[in-house]
Amino acid sequence: MKRRTKIALITTGSLVAVGLIAVTGLTTYNKITGKTQSTQKTGYQTYVATYTPALTMTGKVMASKTQTLNVPSGKLQTLNVTDGQVVKNGDVLLTVTNTEIQDAIDAQNDVINKANRAATNAATSLKNVQQGYGQANTDTKSSLKGEVVQAQQTVNDANAELQEAQNKLVELQNKQTTNLTAPFDGIISVDNNTKDGIPALTLNASQKILQANISEYDYHKIHSGDQLVVSGIDGSPTQSTTVDKIQQIPNGDGKGTTYYPFTANVKKDFLYGQSIKVEIPQRDIKIPKSAIYKNNIYKVIDGKASRIKADVTQSGTSTIVNSGIVKGEKIVLNPDSHLKNGESIDD
Repeated sequence: MKRRTKIALITTGSLVAVGLIAVTGLTTYNKITGKTQSTQKTGYQTYVATYTPALTMTGKVMASKTQTLNVPSGKLQTLNVTDGQVVKNGDVLLTVTNTEIQDAIDAQNDVINKANRAATNAATSLKNVQQGYGQANTDTKSSLKGEVVQAQQTVNDANAELQEAQNKLVELQNKQTTNLTAPFDGIISVDNNTKDGIPALTLNASQKILQANISEYDYHKIHSGDQLVVSGIDGSPTQSTTVDKIQQIPNGDGKGTTYYPFTANVKKDFLYGQSIKVEIPQRDIKIPKSAIYKNNIYKVIDGKASRIKADVTQSGTSTIVNSGIVKGEKIVLNPDSHLKNGESIDD
């Protein structure tokens, strides 16, 4: 009996000893590794806030205005410009003669000749009546006075008809030759291959613009007045300018992605028709979705986490910051439930 009791005590003591050794070993291991079951966490990474990438596209340089000029009909009298010539607003480009109006001028000259004869005859009649009136005695003068007044009226009417005929002739003569003038500054294109022998003229404005297209997906990302950089395909010339107009009506046939034209003024160094590259910087700050934890973002200030409310907008797959974060600031990329406000961040 005593022997069994001794064996039981020895066995129990051995088990207790093993248990103590196991607990001591586990505690020592956790101290060495720094791990506990309740506070184990991974290292935090940081992300530097930057602007979203610039929008890039290609386009063409063209005249801000192109107008096919309405050349008057008739016979070309003078052509004052050559193809590619620079012209100013108001310059006379060509003069034409209206051949159809010549017959009207000839007929009007006949009217003037007839009016001249009538005026001459009326003047002669008046002169004769006035002479007779002057030579008449007192009794006769009273009867001739009415004739003098009537003759004078006839002269006045004849002269008035003559003046009207002469004014009509001047009007017709002014229409006989017509000048075509430049409606604005630009470069004239002359096409001599026409059926009536009168050149076709097209005026391209001196002011040059770029025209490019923005997709329906990026349409909301540009606005009139936004800064952009334009350059030749080879990088030269280059210029900073601003968006002028963005069309609301798309171009193309409506198939596939829809594109909307927009324009901006460019300097004279660019060539008409030149292919160009356009870069429109963006001012939106986009952050990874993983940087938001329970509607909070943790900024890293002086090496410590600083919690702020997430003021963001989802745009497709992107998270755009509305406020609270500016370019160059650091945020915690992978916050979790263990991250505390004010906790040191070793990045």
